Amino acid sequence: MVKQILNQLWTTTELKIGAAFGFLWALFDLAIGGIDTPIKALAVLMILDFITGVTAGYKTHSLSSVKGSRGILKKIGVLFCIILAYVLDCALAIHMFRGMVISGFAIIEVLSIVENIDRMGYGFIIPDFLRFKLMQVVQEKHISKGDEET
Repeated sequence: MVKQILNQLWTTTELKIGAAFGFLWALFDLAIGGIDTPIKALAVLMILDFITGVTAGYKTHSLSSVKGSRGILKKIGVLFCIILAYVLDCALAIHMFRGMVISGFAIIEVLSIVENIDRMGYGFIIPDFLRFKLMQVVQEKHISKGDEET
């Protein structure tokens, strides 16, 4: 009876795909310690960073699938760090590392968004002291990348 009703609403393939993604989502939710407000805020910042990065790349004619892939891999690395922090919190029976990791990466995402806004040509809305600090960060990135290549 239930199977007949489900088959009228969805195909067997749709049900299998839905079940698989539901299971994967449940595992992800369990691994990162739940989808709570800090995770949602970080996800919004990650999406904004991606959108502003693509927009800045478009405006500066430097769009690259390699850069985009690297950015997505960094986001996956952030989630992996959150998983590790959550496991550490569970192992030590404390609630500290996960929040610290989320907060740290949220700050990095905000700085990246501001940097992308500057690259898009809207740097005039960024306060001068922050813009100067961002230029220092960009220079440090270029110096450290130059060290890796030699």
